[in-house]
Amino acid sequence: MGTGGAIPTLERSHPSIAVFFNGEYILLDAGEGTQKQIMKSGLGFARLTRIFISHLHGDHFLGLFPLIQTLSLLRRKKRLEIYSPAGLRDVLHELVSKAYLEPRFEVEVFEINEDRSFDFGKYEVNMFHVFHGDTQTFGIRIKEADKPGEFDVKKANELGVPITMRGLLQKGMTIKTPSGRVVYPEDVLGPPKKGKLLVYSSDTRPCKAVVYNAKGADLLIHDATFRDDLKDRAEKTGHSTVGEACTIAMKAGVKKLALTHFSARYKDKDLDKIEKEAKSLFSNAFVAKDLLSVNL
Repeated sequence: MGTGGAIPTLERSHPSIAVFFNGEYILLDAGEGTQKQIMKSGLGFARLTRIFISHLHGDHFLGLFPLIQTLSLLRRKKRLEIYSPAGLRDVLHELVSKAYLEPRFEVEVFEINEDRSFDFGKYEVNMFHVFHGDTQTFGIRIKEADKPGEFDVKKANELGVPITMRGLLQKGMTIKTPSGRVVYPEDVLGPPKKGKLLVYSSDTRPCKAVVYNAKGADLLIHDATFRDDLKDRAEKTGHSTVGEACTIAMKAGVKKLALTHFSARYKDKDLDKIEKEAKSLFSNAFVAKDLLSVNL
């Protein structure tokens, strides 16, 4: 939704990523202009269920409040969950009391002070600390639940499983056929299909926590604020360079690497060069652009 850094450009908005699956989507960060990007993307507002904020720097969360206002004006009734480092609840309270932002729906804020894991059934989210100077900052790991293996129709026929009971087996439930035979899911299902794994590093210096959490990930989205010639600048500001992001991807053995959070000093022509540089280090690296869609 947004791939820029602290200063947006005409081509790149403030950071935000929409992860869409199973009929819903969640947001990773919500920088200024996120609601406009949601409209441009065609995702709509109704299917948004949760928002995860990596850290409380303005470019990563200040789009949250106008988004809440819009959802309220659209008469949203469904609860919205927000997961964030400590401090967001106080900011939201002040805005509600001072800026007439009282939402018409329930907004529940979960404040995180340590590494935490949340199981939502269809997927699990881990928030883990990364290093971004003195600011408490989390990387976000999303693991889709494993899916049932392929259903063996021939085997089901041999075991006398009625068509009306096959869906129960596919959901992992044991059944008893009309003849009294007990059939277990593993009797008719192949090996489970491994769920997809996505990791978002947020703003960070290269760190072991990202390597550990991104092991074998289908997609790693990593801070690449500066080119390698500005490594000193990256170290001072708690960011990573393009080369450092590629190194992390190689160490973690990820399948794809999306580079994001680019400094406003880089124009589109620079990003084309950056992508070539990155691919020379890690062949499955690419430059993330606003409204780019990646199918895993």
